[in-house]
Amino acid sequence: MGRRGDIHALIIGSDKIASYKIGIEQPFDYLTKQRICSYDVVSDEDIQVSALAAADIIIFFRSVKKEAYKSLEIAREMGKRTVYVIDDHFLAMSPATEIGAYYHESSKKSTYIQFLKNADIVKVASSFFAKHLETHFTPRNLVCFPGSVDFAALKGVEKDKKQNDKIVIGYEGGRKSVAFEPVIKALRGIIRKYGDQVRVEFFGYVPVEIEGKPQVSFRKHNSDYLKFLKTLYCSNWDIGLAPLEQTLLHDCKTNNKFREYGACGIPGIYTSSPAYSDWITDHADGLLVAQTRDGWYAALEELIEHPELRENIKKRAERKARESFSIEACADHWRKQILLT
Repeated sequence: MGRRGDIHALIIGSDKIASYKIGIEQPFDYLTKQRICSYDVVSDEDIQVSALAAADIIIFFRSVKKEAYKSLEIAREMGKRTVYVIDDHFLAMSPATEIGAYYHESSKKSTYIQFLKNADIVKVASSFFAKHLETHFTPRNLVCFPGSVDFAALKGVEKDKKQNDKIVIGYEGGRKSVAFEPVIKALRGIIRKYGDQVRVEFFGYVPVEIEGKPQVSFRKHNSDYLKFLKTLYCSNWDIGLAPLEQTLLHDCKTNNKFREYGACGIPGIYTSSPAYSDWITDHADGLLVAQTRDGWYAALEELIEHPELRENIKKRAERKARESFSIEACADHWRKQILLT
């Protein structure tokens, strides 16, 4: 709960996932300290009419439950402003998967569409996603800006010292078997060519096809986001990998890897998809590649062979991250585009 400010927000949804931390909690904590607003957080199941009445603005985060949408209707009857924050296009998920089946269940699907159509503001973090929603669901008002990085948490944190001249290639994230298919083929070629000159580190997911190779290491994912960010910063990778499937679901994704790699000073290679091409200037603050074996191999080889390019990308990406993804920048978007509208 924040101190009471001029605006009081009620945030409805899960406060346990990383996208909440970087997209809502960090900027709202900052706005609270600035006495611009205060906020409370409740789950979809714990909404009280009195809490709706006490708030000036009601923010629903990834909600698809009927009881949550009922609260939106009550809030509108009270004359409250409502915001729907969504960072995944649920209907683009395959119903053949467990999570896709959950969101394609008829009640949740219809509720999701009602939120998109009837919230006063729909807030997303991807311009491609915003255009898709505008075309197919006609929200009342769309707002688009990215999440935040807590640069203060990295202050004073020291990067791991290079133990030798090896080039360290890294990836952090969940299982992306399809996205990694061309990357695995490229990495095999890179390992054959450079041997012990390279090391590949995986945090959270390691492809079984190269698991166990002497150049490959694995570390479990840290669910504490700030601890994860510090670990990533300390890793001191020479090259970061960011493959992405080229589907509607993934085209609607936000620029997570660019935001994190840039903040941690890691030169990244990214699939040339809207999530990244909207933000990255190729060969300036990252490499954008075709999602093919040859595309990934050529980019890896180029960064390995040209340390000056890695250094230039590192500096420019970090500069862009500090300019575009700071908590202060994200909070300013919330203040100007949502809270004070």
